[in-house]
Parts: sequence; C-alpha cells; structure tokens
Amino acid sequence: MTMSFRLRLTLWYTALLAVLLLLIVVVASSLVRASVMQDIDNNLKRQGDQIARLLQTGAPRGALADILAARAEEVLPPDVYIIVRDRDRRLIYRSENLANRLIVFPELYREQAWQGRSGFYTTAFGQPGEMRVYFAPVVFGGETIATVQVGRLLTGERTLLRRLVGNLMWIILVALGLGAAVGYWLAGVALRPIQEATATALEITRTGRLDRRVPIARPRNDEIGTLVNTFNEMLARLQELFEKQRRFSADVSHELRTPLTTLLGNIALLKRWEALPAAERADMLAEMETEAERMRRMVSDLLLLSQADAGLVLARERVELDTLVLEVYRQARRRAEGRELVLMEVDPATVLGDAERLRQMLVNLVNNAIQYTPAGGRIELSLKCLGNQAQITVSDTGQGIAAEDLPYIFDRFYRADKARSRAAGGTGLGLSIVKWVVDAHWGEIDVQSQVGQGSTFRVRLPLAEPCTRAATPLPAELTAAD
Repeated sequence: MTMSFRLRLTLWYTALLAVLLLLIVVVASSLVRASVMQDIDNNLKRQGDQIARLLQTGAPRGALADILAARAEEVLPPDVYIIVRDRDRRLIYRSENLANRLIVFPELYREQAWQGRSGFYTTAFGQPGEMRVYFAPVVFGGETIATVQVGRLLTGERTLLRRLVGNLMWIILVALGLGAAVGYWLAGVALRPIQEATATALEITRTGRLDRRVPIARPRNDEIGTLVNTFNEMLARLQELFEKQRRFSADVSHELRTPLTTLLGNIALLKRWEALPAAERADMLAEMETEAERMRRMVSDLLLLSQADAGLVLARERVELDTLVLEVYRQARRRAEGRELVLMEVDPATVLGDAERLRQMLVNLVNNAIQYTPAGGRIELSLKCLGNQAQITVSDTGQGIAAEDLPYIFDRFYRADKARSRAAGGTGLGLSIVKWVVDAHWGEIDVQSQVGQGSTFRVRLPLAEPCTRAATPLPAELTAAD
C-alpha cells in the first residue's frame, strides 16, 4: 500500500514533534530534579553544620551524647535522621526516628570526614528507598573528635518526579494527537495547490486542452506559490509552442502547396499540349525551375532550423568579420538590380564563431533589404567596433514594417501584409535563420522601421579581441565603383 505524501509529511512532523517534546520532558525533569536535590542538599548541609557547631561548642562542658539528647529535637525536623560516631566508629548518638537502623557510612566518605572535609552521598535505606546523606566532621582543638551524618529519605521527591514525568507524558500524548491532526490539516491546505496542479495536468493529458491553468485564489510568495506560478508559466509556454507548431505545419503545407500546384499545372499543360510554342514552353520551364528552386531553398532552410532546434553545435573559430562583410557586399552588388548598395564603413573586427553561418546571416539580411527595396532605393551596409562588440548595420529605404508586425518578424513563415509578400520570392524563413545565428553567437539583433521609410537591422556580436588591426582596404573595383 502506497503512503500518500500528505500522510508521510504528517508522520515526519509528528515524529519530530515527539522528539522535541521528549527532549523538553528530559530537560525539564532534569532541571526539576537538580533543583529539588539542590534544596535538599542545602537543607541537610545547614542542619548538619548546625549539629556540628552545637557539638563543638558543647564539647568542653559534657558528653556529646548528652548534648545531642538535650538539643537535637530542637534543631532537627522529624523527617531528618542523624547519627554521630567517634573516632573508633562507635555510635555516640542516633536519632529516635531511626529506631534500630543505621545509616551506611562508606569507608571513602568516612576517611574524608576524619580528614576534616564534609560532603554528600546517596545510599539505599531499606524498603522506603534511597536516602540523601550529608556528613561533616566535629572539630575540637584542631582535631576531629566525631563525625555527623544527617540524612533524609528521597521517597517524596522521587514520587513527585515520577508524577511530574507521568503528567508530562500524558501532555505529550495529547499534544502529539492534536499536533498530528493539525499537521494533517495544514499539510492538506499546503498541498492543495499541488493537488490542483496534478488534477489540471491529468485533465490536460486526457483532453489535450493546454489553455487550462491551476487556479490561484490569492497571490502567494512562498515555495508553493512559486511552484504553481512556474507550472502555469510552463503551460502557457507549452500552449504557445504547440500553437506555433500547428501554425508552422499549416504554413509549411501552404508554402509548399503553391509551388507544387504551379509545377503540376505546368507539367499537365506540357503533357497535354505538346505543340506549344517554344516561347511559351520556355516560360513554363523557367517558372517551374523558379518554383523548384524556391522549394529547394525552403527545404534547406527548414532542415537548418530543424537542426538548430535539435541543438546543432556550431564551429567556434576566429572569423574576420570585416573580410566576410566585404565578400557579401561584392556578391550582393550583382543582385542589386537598380538599387544603390553602399558600403559605408568597415572596421576591422574578429569574432569567434561559424564563418558559414555568419555569412548566411549577412546574406539573408542583405537579400531581405534588396527584396523589399524598390528600384532606385538605397541600401547601406556597415561594420563598426563599439566597445567590446562588433555592430553590423543593414539599412534600406524600402517598404518598411508596421509597428504591430515588428515583434513577429523573426517568427517562421511570418509575413506582414505589405512588407512581406510571397511574390518577392522569399521562403519566409530568412529572418528566423538570422535570429538563430545571432543567438547562437551570443549576440543581439534589433530592428527599427517605419512604413514607407525603410528599415534598419542592427546585429551586435561579441568581439574575440579588441579592434587594433588596420582597417581592411576596400578592393580596387569597389573603390572605383563607389
């Protein structure tokens, strides 16, 4: 039978409470016993010393037995026993309440008394029980002439301590019962949010509804509140991821359906009309080639993003970013097609990373600017060293991006209504790859854009070393052209 966590928590709490209460009983009974014994010892010492002084002062005038017989009843209460012995261990005096019994005087303590020292010991005293004894020497003329033993039975105190411990044990049992009940209730109250979280998780598992959340009656700043809030945040994140996955699947299907429809339609026409004019056949073949190339790029980008999601490990090597920028700029000039592509400045910068992925990031940013900048527009590319970072800036005077679309432009297949059209020939994955490459290189990317005025993308990457190299010279053909 499996024991619930609530019951285990209650048992652990009760066991800890029992240990603490037992410790309190032990300490309390020890303190009470020590206090009682201290009072008994103080009283016995006072009474024993009083008897010893009485004998010392009366020794010159008469026998010790006669002195005690006359005064002992005056100085001693009836529950105190007294015995006086001389140097030869002969009994000088014995209190009447002893009858025919004697108080044991161990040899160790007797020798101590004859050496002029007093002390205490506890000894058995027949059926009544133990007796606490104080012994003291009787000194006269610098010499010990007798020893005094003053004793008192501990029966009453022992009984009192047993009753005290017994009463405390009953109190412990009642306290443990109440503590267990209260602890079980408190454990239920504390674990209720966890039970609700469990019920919510089971309901999500059975129904698949990720929009459910664990209800929180009031804000909690304790560990349970943190757990519930974390669980709800995890559910929100899972819901967001599943929704993105569904949108992603739908977008992939939609994006692939268009080129496939075009390809199948053209193939059907080519098969049906074999006598098509050469010009129309060439146009259809060119269109099919374009759509096939677009699908190839899309599949390649999807594969790359899939590998990124699976934890693709990038190379970590020294990359001269300025050289990379110049290469991408030289290649992009041939694709500008009436757009003015300007290289503003290139500071020498070295970063640690994957050269091919950094190149792909730059190509995607520049291609994005070319695609959405009309002919006659201007595109600027620059690389600057800012402190311990290298900043790549790609600006254009194109269509721009609406403010409500800016937070989503790095989502896969996201297209703004005007600024991102399928007609431009993109796959809708370029900026997603840019964001992944920047994040994988511990960098940052931000966008500033206004509709109709263009966009500016800024990428900041950590430098591998300070910018101390000489600036990379521009190739002669670029210098002449610009």
